[in-house]
Parts: sequence; C-alpha cells; structure tokens
Amino acid sequence: MLNFRPITLQDKEEVQKYFNPEGIQICEYCFTDLFIWKDHYDTEICFQDDFLFVRMKTFPDKVPMYLMPIGFGDLEKACHTVMADADERGEECLICSIPEEKIPEMNRILSDDYEIKLLDGCWDYIYKTEKIQTFSGKKLQSKRNFINRFCKQYDGHWSYEDITDENTDDAYQLHLKWCEEDASACAKGMMYSGETCAVRIALDNREALGLHGGLLRLDDEPIAFTLGSPANRDTYIIQIEKADSQIPGAYPMIAQQFAQHNCTDYAYINREEDLGKEGLRKSKKSYRPVKMAGKYTAVRKDTKRFADWESVKLEEL
Repeated sequence: MLNFRPITLQDKEEVQKYFNPEGIQICEYCFTDLFIWKDHYDTEICFQDDFLFVRMKTFPDKVPMYLMPIGFGDLEKACHTVMADADERGEECLICSIPEEKIPEMNRILSDDYEIKLLDGCWDYIYKTEKIQTFSGKKLQSKRNFINRFCKQYDGHWSYEDITDENTDDAYQLHLKWCEEDASACAKGMMYSGETCAVRIALDNREALGLHGGLLRLDDEPIAFTLGSPANRDTYIIQIEKADSQIPGAYPMIAQQFAQHNCTDYAYINREEDLGKEGLRKSKKSYRPVKMAGKYTAVRKDTKRFADWESVKLEEL
C-alpha cells in the first residue's frame, strides 16, 4: 500500500520537480491548486519509485480518486501501483485529471478493463495572454466595450494595485461580501465554506506559494481581486477571481489588469473550469478560449457506481 500523507507547504519544491518537466496546462498539475484546496479534497501525496502519487476525495460524497501518476520512470508500472493500492484499500480505482495528450498512452496501459470518460465540467479554459491583455478582435468587442465604459464612467476614481501584506484583508473581506451577496453561491453551503478556506490559505501563504495577486478599487473601496501562479514555462493559472457583479466591467477590468501586470512572460492563461455551472460556463466562453483542456477520468467498466457517469465531448460544447 502506498504511504500517503497530507500535502504540506514544504512539499512545493519536490512536487514541482515532477510537474514542471511535463508542461501540462491543466490546474491539477500545479502545486498551488493542490495545496490551497487540500482541506476541501483531503489531498494526500506519496513519493515512490521516482513518481509522485496524489490521492484526493470527491466533494461532497468523498469518493477516493487518484491523480494520474507523474514521474520519470515507467508510467505503466506506476498506474498498476495505483490500482493495487485501491485494491488493498477495498476501493474502486478512479484515475482523474488525465490530460488529453496522455489518453493514447493511458488507453494502452489500462487496456479494455477501463473506460476513459470526459465528465461534465471537467475541462480548463485556456486563453492567449495577449487577448486577455488587450481584448483585441471582433469576438471580444463586448469586453472592450465594458472596459471602455468602466474607464470613462469611473475616470480618476479607480485604481489597481498588487496584493501585499497590507491589503490581503481587503481581498478576503471582498470574498466574504461576494459570498453573502451572490444568492446562487449558497454562501452558507459546504462548497463555499471550502472555497473560503482555499482563499484564506492562498492569501496567508501568498509568497511561499509564489502567488501574485491584484486588487481593483473604486473610490478606494475594493471591488475585485484575483490570485494566480505559473503552471509551467508558458502557462499562468488564475486560481481565484472575485468581483462585485453589480459594477459593470469589474470582472473584465480585473482580468485585464492582472494579465497586463503579471502575465507578460507567459503565452497562455488558464482560467480553470466551470464546475458544470451554466452561468460560469457562459462567462468563461465569453472570453473566447483558444483551447478547452479536457481532464479525463479512467473508470473500470464493471464499476456499477459510476455506470451512470455520462461522458461528454468537448466539440459539442
């Protein structure tokens, strides 16, 4: 049985040693994402045989699942190690967040015993950095309009600043306000309790995680903030983004300002998944992704519990 233990901040360098060479764009292969959501998904790790193994649990039903093993040796052997670990624990083996480019190899390894599915909401939205910085082109005209109206209406009243030790509480209080005011967020629900914990962890460990943040103010009051970190040499991930939805243009303004101030060295920006929520899906599509990076799940075909998990196709979205 693999010797899993809770992920800690001290694991950052070692974990990234495995992630960085792969160049995978999806957010689960970034230490920051694993760490800030560790309490929500009960994230555990194990280093063995030159591989990193990650074990988590789904929310809210707490079904165990494994991240696709990442390492420098035999992936087939590592996958069989995961299967054996699940068997020893008396659990079904789910291998999640398989990048699309790894599917041919994983199909070969898992043979006919497993089905690899793309489940609803399991894809990250990838954008060209230059497009978020400028919103250039006809397809992003509406975003430019929001930006132009915001700048005209609030000329001399808005400002952008980096998140520092002095203003982290402003960002956190804005998150709490967002939870209270957005009825669809179910502010007192467990999901948003978990997100609040992730926001707090991110803000409290900003420097150690290599996170950068931006805060947008209107008449000195915070109206939007974002936090992000690099996934690899060419992709930057936006881990957290909140804005006052009652202020038109607040969301595209914080997205643009952060991209201009923090993402100039990266070709792509990953704004993560839509969680299967129609409103969030519509919003993320409106920024015109250049790619939707599927995160596939391998499930044993004879597993009754997951027989009703319907697979979707990205090209249908």
